Amino acid sequence: MHRRILAVLSFGHLATDLAQGAVPALLPGFKALFHLSYAGVGFIVLMASVSSSVIQPIFGFLSDRLRLRWLMPLGALLSGVGIVFAVRAPQYPLMLTALLCSGIGVAAFHPEGYRFAGLAAGDRRATGMSYFSVGGNIGYGFGPAVATIALTVGGTFGMSYLLVFSFIGAVLLWRFLSPSQMAQLEAGWAVSPYATVGAVRAAEARTTPLVVLVLLVLFVIMRSWVQVGLASFIPLFFTEVRHFDPRYGGTLASVFLGSGAIGTLLGGPLADRWGRRPQIIVSMGILPPLLWALARLSGIWAFVVAAFAGMALVSTFAVVMVIAQDLMPARIGMISGLLIGFGVGMGGVGVTALGVLADRWGLLAAMDVIALLPVVGLAIAVMLPSERVPASARPVVP
Repeated sequence: MHRRILAVLSFGHLATDLAQGAVPALLPGFKALFHLSYAGVGFIVLMASVSSSVIQPIFGFLSDRLRLRWLMPLGALLSGVGIVFAVRAPQYPLMLTALLCSGIGVAAFHPEGYRFAGLAAGDRRATGMSYFSVGGNIGYGFGPAVATIALTVGGTFGMSYLLVFSFIGAVLLWRFLSPSQMAQLEAGWAVSPYATVGAVRAAEARTTPLVVLVLLVLFVIMRSWVQVGLASFIPLFFTEVRHFDPRYGGTLASVFLGSGAIGTLLGGPLADRWGRRPQIIVSMGILPPLLWALARLSGIWAFVVAAFAGMALVSTFAVVMVIAQDLMPARIGMISGLLIGFGVGMGGVGVTALGVLADRWGLLAAMDVIALLPVVGLAIAVMLPSERVPASARPVVP
């Protein structure tokens, strides 16, 4: 495992997702400024998600074919610049345009980042991927709190402080991740015995890799609906329905998202030790009661439940990515872009649908629907192939 490479990638991931994570905290301001309904708020989330996710498979395809090293630093920089311009935009179309630019930066970073992280992880695939993912979890998780503090202290100009992370991340990614390092890691992966393990597992379970990939995409869509839905609706629910201070809702959303970083660090090693499928099943099984209670608690207990829910939900992130990369080892950039891009991008579609539901039956009903979604994830996890591998096909680690 190349820890220094993973550390640089993780910080770049933090810088990129910090801007994307700031979007939920900006929604109440956008709603008031542009006189939007809940469906209109959901449309903003949809645009941010589509631009940052749906086009990721294209960048992943290019990453596998052309080795575009500059995608990562450019993506980290563009994500921060776009969100700063979105906050200062005086008109609704200009705000959406700036959000789209920020999302394109996010989309450019992730496939190449996940491809490089998979190569640098060595034989401890889930653990190494969790190290990379935790940077994004921290950035996305604390994005609402950072945005709230920046707006409180400096108004719309205060959001410019996010550019510090973007510039540092871009410089580090360009400086330390050289083409020679990429070539060395790719050569090591080409001869790695782990490059065929995923297909062997799927074949033993009489499940084609394509079916497993479809199941993983459906799982990521479900998880994205839960994560993006709660991140978007927690500030609105606790501000407009339960009449708490706006800072309470923003902080609670940050705790929910930020605790995912702890879940990621725990989920990877646990999956390497006890198995990827069991780790996913346990995480999905404990989520429904936690999410149902979250909408009905307050004070310290709401923060405790939000933290455990965030850890359980996001602990599956790196694990699912490793399963997908093992299925098609020659196309790990495109697979990463497909899983994160299409899967996470559908989160915006889910939030838009949940916004329509909230307009009709109220935000509490939308929160309860979100609490039921992990049941679907549990059913998908049960259908995934086990990790038993025939002795003749088991990889021998040098």
